[in-house]
Amino acid sequence: MKNKLTPLKIFNKAIAPHRALTTALLALIAVNVAVSLLPPLILGVIVDQLTGKHPSRSLLGAGLVYFAALLASKLLEAVRESMITVWGEKVTHGIRTEMARKLSRLPASYFSHNSSGTLVSRFVNDVDTLEDLFSSGIISMIANLASIIGILAVVFVKSLGLGLLLLLSLPILWWFTVLIQRASYNAQLDNRQAVAACDQVLPETLRSLLMIRLYQAEKFMRDHYQKILRQSFAALERSNFCDAVYSPVVIFAQALLTAVMMVCASLGGGFRGFFGISAGTAVTVIAYVGQVFTPLADIGMEIQNVQAAMAGAKRIEDFMNEAERPASQKQVLVQTPAIAIKDLSFAYEPGRPIFDHFNLTVNAGEIVTLKGRTGAGKSTLFKLILGLYQPQAGQIKIFGQDVAVLPEAEKRQLYGCVEQNFKPVAGCLLEQISLGDPGISEDQVWQALETVGLAERVRKLPDGLDSRLSNAALSNGQLQLLSIARAIVCQPKLLLFDEITANMDVVTEDKLLSALKRAARGNTLLSISHRTELLRGGKIITIGKDQ
Repeated sequence: MKNKLTPLKIFNKAIAPHRALTTALLALIAVNVAVSLLPPLILGVIVDQLTGKHPSRSLLGAGLVYFAALLASKLLEAVRESMITVWGEKVTHGIRTEMARKLSRLPASYFSHNSSGTLVSRFVNDVDTLEDLFSSGIISMIANLASIIGILAVVFVKSLGLGLLLLLSLPILWWFTVLIQRASYNAQLDNRQAVAACDQVLPETLRSLLMIRLYQAEKFMRDHYQKILRQSFAALERSNFCDAVYSPVVIFAQALLTAVMMVCASLGGGFRGFFGISAGTAVTVIAYVGQVFTPLADIGMEIQNVQAAMAGAKRIEDFMNEAERPASQKQVLVQTPAIAIKDLSFAYEPGRPIFDHFNLTVNAGEIVTLKGRTGAGKSTLFKLILGLYQPQAGQIKIFGQDVAVLPEAEKRQLYGCVEQNFKPVAGCLLEQISLGDPGISEDQVWQALETVGLAERVRKLPDGLDSRLSNAALSNGQLQLLSIARAIVCQPKLLLFDEITANMDVVTEDKLLSALKRAARGNTLLSISHRTELLRGGKIITIGKDQ
């Protein structure tokens, strides 16, 4: 794939609009680190004055300076954390925006191979982990690393021996940190996969609840769900173990290192010259040792967020690198067959073709009914004609235009499709038909309702077109009429109907067929129906592997 996106490229793209905020945040971190180094230095000066033969009379002023520096450090830290939160939210908003744009460019095959739960998990759970990365992960780690470097520099100035001792201990702690990091990463990745599986199982269970009860499959579904939950809990326990072990080890190392430094500093001979420190310096160094282990411990606490984010980033990377639909091309409607399919080959799985060099021509104004056994590919052919799936070979044209590169904005003016069941959207009756298209007027909606015979029913509703679908109390047949109105509101030249009379009584079916014939007047109609007598006067084509 061209220009494959990596997590770094995705982050850079999300950060780009906020470079000024990023620069200000980094500058604030630098100032905060510098100010946080002052209180131990001032405290050391105060202790030296107190232990000297002639204590300074300016101890009160020094004490006030100490508390002022401490207050400034905490205030800057609070401002830093607030800015990190704001920065993290802006960056994750940018990532979600890029993912939403990517979503609109994906082919229908992506949605058929990935459940809604998996998709929701990537937009919600995985991006939430990235927000944790930005708000309490990577930026905080940068601040903590800067603090460690600053502390080491000051300790080296105060005591070369203590500085070297501290410097030698840090690689050991870092090695331990890396071990925890790897274990935590694997645990978080396993947990993310388990959470995605849970997100997939729940909606599928709710959709199939009647079937599960009918076939008494509750135990099977319960065991399946519990298995996934156990996988998630096991992964979380591994992650929590890493988190629980790290901090006590670091705290113990802090106490041990402080003791070693004090013992070395108290020895005579060459040790005194190498480790020699005054009382004030001792207080300063002890304070810095505590400070250097605090950011190390914080880094350990942040490892969990960072590793969870890396696991989420990997899944987002996979999503952002999914193959997209071919680029749209502006085309001109020409007087050719309404549908021209040439040498079409398509398979969901390699080696199991649904169509193999299939050809079909439907002339403008024709009424064509497709029939064939279940699984022959009738509904798949509709999806190919609509451009939802891309064929492995061959070409599909609608009025001379290649459906693979047909602009999205032009599709609704070119064709309309009615499925077996009405698919509602959030909104009123007007929005059920217009689907929020600002180019569709109320007059067009009323004209579509008149054509299908629903206008009078809608006028009797208290709120008319503004009525909520749940308040309209429409029957299944009326909902299917509403679906036809949705398909014809833009007056397309081609209509596709997929078993729209399935599971209907005779009276409702007659009303629906009457509406269908009015809608199809002067247009090209391609329908799927097992009952070929429903639409007389048209052409019947049998779909099957043997055709």
